Amino acid sequence: MKFLRALVLSLPFLAAPVLHAGDTQACGGCLIAQSESTQVSSHRMILSISQDRTTLWDQITYAGAPSSFAWVLPIKGQVEVGLSSDALFGALDQTTQVQIFSPTINCLPPDCGGGSGGQGGAGGAGGQAGAGGGVEVIAEEVVGPYATVQLKSSDPNALTDWLTMNGYNIPPDIAPVINTYVQEGFDFLALKLVPGQGVNAMRPVRVTVPGASLSLPLRMVAAGTGATTPITLWVLGEGRYEPKNFPRFEIKTSDLVWNWDTQASNYKQIRQDAFDTSGGKVWLIEAAEPLSRFNIEEPLLSTAEFDPSNSGYGGDPAGPTAKEECLADLDKLYGSIESVWVTRMYAELARTALATDLVVGAAAQQQSVTRSFEATKTTGTPPACPPPPPWCEGGSGGSGASGGANGSGGAGNTDSGGGCAVGGESSLPGALALVGGAALVVAARRRRRR
Repeated sequence: MKFLRALVLSLPFLAAPVLHAGDTQACGGCLIAQSESTQVSSHRMILSISQDRTTLWDQITYAGAPSSFAWVLPIKGQVEVGLSSDALFGALDQTTQVQIFSPTINCLPPDCGGGSGGQGGAGGAGGQAGAGGGVEVIAEEVVGPYATVQLKSSDPNALTDWLTMNGYNIPPDIAPVINTYVQEGFDFLALKLVPGQGVNAMRPVRVTVPGASLSLPLRMVAAGTGATTPITLWVLGEGRYEPKNFPRFEIKTSDLVWNWDTQASNYKQIRQDAFDTSGGKVWLIEAAEPLSRFNIEEPLLSTAEFDPSNSGYGGDPAGPTAKEECLADLDKLYGSIESVWVTRMYAELARTALATDLVVGAAAQQQSVTRSFEATKTTGTPPACPPPPPWCEGGSGGSGASGGANGSGGAGNTDSGGGCAVGGESSLPGALALVGGAALVVAARRRRRR
């Protein structure tokens, strides 16, 4: 009876160090996995919506003569114009990036080895603000490299004439769009580069309006676009947002198939098929989740404070510092939102779809949309596990990758006749055998002492 008691009491205390030693030998396990990025270069915008104000960010890119650049945005009433940084878009992109992973194959590595493991004058618009009858200049100012002017008119022709006379190049196919906005009672913000500024001085622009505004002026986005316009839109607010006047869809884990041979999933193909089927009118909800402010604030503020020249903020010796500009940008990003959510949407809109402004609203189902997937279905040949290490019972009995990870059944299975099973499960009986042996030794020694 004393012998049995000694054996039972030894098991808990000896089991822990033996299993821990096995984990150490495996270096936490050899995780064979593959991943892909779904990032697509596109027109990128941010929309922050709160009860007291709404701010739109637009990442402007332009190739051509600086004097030919013009940017016109329909607005309601007077707005506040500010500068942002490409770094803000980069931070949001990194925080919300969709990731797809293959199934993970757990293998015991053959050897851990302890290894390493300057502002010019306002110019342009300011000098001729009174030109063109029927147009009222609400406000004008120089913001960074841009000369900006806010205009009001009830005469579409007068507004187009004013813009043309003041150096804003209006494409013929956009003139009717401007006319429609005028008839709908919109005012306009127009900006162009200050004389002497090159396109390399261009920075993202933010525009803030009072109250909650739920519309994105896609009709103006049509200016200078081709047959298809890729758009990434981040919407920040108190909850999940979605398009209200466009169709939408989500991609689920059950839709995904991982191809071991190409090291990619069918995510992009699913997305493209949906775009094609809709005629270029549908939006993909890529992600929706609560936003950790730390993930955005920390990298931006740190760079603005300690590496201002590479932060995208500041740059004007007579203006605010990079950190001050960054703080102002973050203030507009969060507004009065208490519990911040970020919804990431992506579309490849046909030119015909740009005939309608996008209206967003709170989603009926306030549920997160995952942005991290691990495929459960596979095709192709998965990578093989390395030979098992010498400490595995049965020597070289284990080979091949886990068949359970491959939905097509094409993977080689671990030999059941001994050796280390994938994932290390079969090391447990060996560990218990050691435990039992150690317990017997302890019990025998005690008996001899007596």
